Amino acid sequence: MGEAVKLSSSGECPIRLKTSLVVWIFYSSDTFKLHISQELNKCQGVSFEMISFHGLIVSNLAHFAQPDLIFVETGPNWAQKIVELQQYEAPESHDSGYDASLIVFGNENDNGALKIALRIGAADFISDQADLDELAPLLKGVAEDKVASRQLGELLVFMNTKGGAGATMIAVNTAITLAKHYPNEVLLLDLDMQFGVVEDYLNVNGTYGLADAVTNVADLDDVSLGSLVTKHESGLHTIGFKRDNSAENFEKSQSMNKLIPVLRERYPYVIVDMSRGLDRIFSSVVSSATKIFLITQQNLVAIKNTTQLMKLMTFEYGVSKEHMEVVINRYEKRQSIKLKDVEDTVGHVKVHTIPNDFKVALESANLGRPYMHSKKNSSIAKSVRNLAASLLPEQDNHNKWFKKLFS
Repeated sequence: MGEAVKLSSSGECPIRLKTSLVVWIFYSSDTFKLHISQELNKCQGVSFEMISFHGLIVSNLAHFAQPDLIFVETGPNWAQKIVELQQYEAPESHDSGYDASLIVFGNENDNGALKIALRIGAADFISDQADLDELAPLLKGVAEDKVASRQLGELLVFMNTKGGAGATMIAVNTAITLAKHYPNEVLLLDLDMQFGVVEDYLNVNGTYGLADAVTNVADLDDVSLGSLVTKHESGLHTIGFKRDNSAENFEKSQSMNKLIPVLRERYPYVIVDMSRGLDRIFSSVVSSATKIFLITQQNLVAIKNTTQLMKLMTFEYGVSKEHMEVVINRYEKRQSIKLKDVEDTVGHVKVHTIPNDFKVALESANLGRPYMHSKKNSSIAKSVRNLAASLLPEQDNHNKWFKKLFS
């Protein structure tokens, strides 16, 4: 009999935030700095800036990505310094019409500090010994408000469950299909820092990469972002890591959680090619995804990896099954592993199939012409079109059906 597996905390945040959050932490003591940084480091959807009250220069804050939350530790003259911050006029690039919530941390028995916190507009007063479990409801609520108020776009992740399963090809052609409905409103991200091939599949050559976007995230607007992405003739925008900047790519990749919300504000659809599988560097991308497509094949190893990834994303990233879908690539009815076998194995998860048409896929890759354009009547193009249709608003799908009915 198999040994029971004990499900316990892995030391990482079990909560799933609907989007990444940026937190500014103003501290007076090293004790609070160490404590709060240890707690927030457990949560993959949160990035933070530690800012000491000692020698604070308010104008320097303009170089940081604008915060969703501001944590403040009570200490000498803390209230006066916060009032000075509130009176500071941020640059226009930081004026998004979205106000960060002020949270004060201190001794809960200090009624004087509590009254001051309420007077200067703090949303909450929390113990300076609070752990992540106590902060989780606050973080979840702010993330939900952020998604609702900023109207963030869909974040769709395509991930291989086995090397060469075809995530990149499916992600590219799905993005092309969506771009047909929303020209210049769909962005395709290539997160492979070494062997990204999205540009090759699209036959484009971008000048800038994701490292440049992360570096300038605090100042990104529609104009500057438009100059960083590469535009395909289909209306699809794309950006990835430049292969010749490996050291910088690795450094900047750890700050992707700051960039993703900015991209989702600009694009209704952000499609992520994560063909190299689950990488903890991009944990914030996975945890905040609105939909994750696991690309698999009809073989034992790929199906086994699929179920393992689903469990991992559930228990370590907080992603529920309703946010996952499985895509069987190169599907053949005559294979020994049938569609029903896969459906029974993965459980209550939607399963798509992309038929095996290796010749069309290979030709598409070699020529840099997505088969949604060059072979639009092929069986794989039709299947990807159906996959993309499931991502469109119901009104768009209804209009398409209505148009077919009377055409």
